[in-house]
Amino acid sequence: MDKMENRKELKRIFKGYRRMTPEIARELKKHGIHVVRKRNHVILNIACAGGFRMVSISSTGSDKREGLNFVSKIMKTIGAD
Repeated sequence: MDKMENRKELKRIFKGYRRMTPEIARELKKHGIHVVRKRNHVILNIACAGGFRMVSISSTGSDKREGLNFVSKIMKTIGAD
């Protein structure tokens, strides 16, 4: 999967994000992103070329743009942006 397809798929998954649901976690797992739930945050362990990278996101979204901001954060972490 190339960068644009990956970004498009992550946008689909996080569209309208309000909280981390089991469905979202399952979708992320299919894309090589392991979800670890903490108290107020969710840690995403992302498999990439150099090993694993970690991204911390809030467990609940603050507004309708939150999911898209997460996608941007993930893509920057894996070096796709």
